Amino acid sequence: MITTDQPVLVTGGTGFIGSYLTRALVEAGHPVCLFDTGDFSPEARFILGDHAATIEKGSIDNLPRLCDVVMRWRPRRIVHIAGIVDPLYLLTNPSAALQVNVAGTVNVLEAARLFGVERVIYFSSIGVLPAVQYEPIDAAHPIILPRSGPASGAYGAAKVAGEAFCFAYQQAFGLDFRAIRPSAVYGFGMKWHSANYMKQFVEPAVRGEPVRLASGGPLPRDYTHVLDVVGLTLALLDAPAEADRIFYAATGEPLVTASEVARLVMELVPGADLQIADVLGPDDQVELGFRGVLSIENARRQLGWEPRFRSLRDGIAEYIARYRAYLAASAPAS
Repeated sequence: MITTDQPVLVTGGTGFIGSYLTRALVEAGHPVCLFDTGDFSPEARFILGDHAATIEKGSIDNLPRLCDVVMRWRPRRIVHIAGIVDPLYLLTNPSAALQVNVAGTVNVLEAARLFGVERVIYFSSIGVLPAVQYEPIDAAHPIILPRSGPASGAYGAAKVAGEAFCFAYQQAFGLDFRAIRPSAVYGFGMKWHSANYMKQFVEPAVRGEPVRLASGGPLPRDYTHVLDVVGLTLALLDAPAEADRIFYAATGEPLVTASEVARLVMELVPGADLQIADVLGPDDQVELGFRGVLSIENARRQLGWEPRFRSLRDGIAEYIARYRAYLAASAPAS
């Protein structure tokens, strides 16, 4: 069991999920080292408030630098979030998925092995899934089929490879790991490539700006609040040894379309003007194949974890409130 005085290292820790996780770890009393290429964004600094963590600059594709940091900090746990998270970019740049996401994950595992890290929490993705074979989708759902593999292209392929290397290090060296497959993570501070994603509804609505999206309305997702992803991560830091190794960070509820999200935002922000077309674009068609109801039963049974924001309405309301607070804090004094 990890005690509160023992360091936790978070790769990609200055990013969206990383900033929320950092705050939670600091609040729990852990010294936190963030290994990342950049600094905190203004949104991440607002999330952290007065909670402090040390940033060690570096990229996961630089093994000597990563080893130097792990050797000096001697963390008992590493949470590995870092990587390129834009599936559309990786679709046409698969070598980047190999060089950064795959090789970077192997570097994290190697550093953990060399310096006695007890557990690695690896952030995978539901992008490992091929076309849905059954629902609810659990950790036993196949990810490689006789005629198809991950539907998200190079991004999903890299995440599959990362999971496979986690198992390889566990089998060869006894390195303990748990993998999280998040689904459609949202909340204040998010940055995403997709034009029909949650950020493109909530923030313009709060600012009083109209939104017109040309496609994506029927696309369903299990939208998962970032605070629930953090809650699952904290539970996995001390998961019992006999627990499963793969968990979905999701609500487990029926999927919600982007059009339904727009409707909820307009209810919560009176006067908001959001329109999204009731058609699927080419990218939506690809994503549609692996979207299905997700099972979180193993997390409930084995970890006692339950998402706080099973209600999407409540989760969006939290996002709206935090974004409004950020705008108020950022406004110049009159």
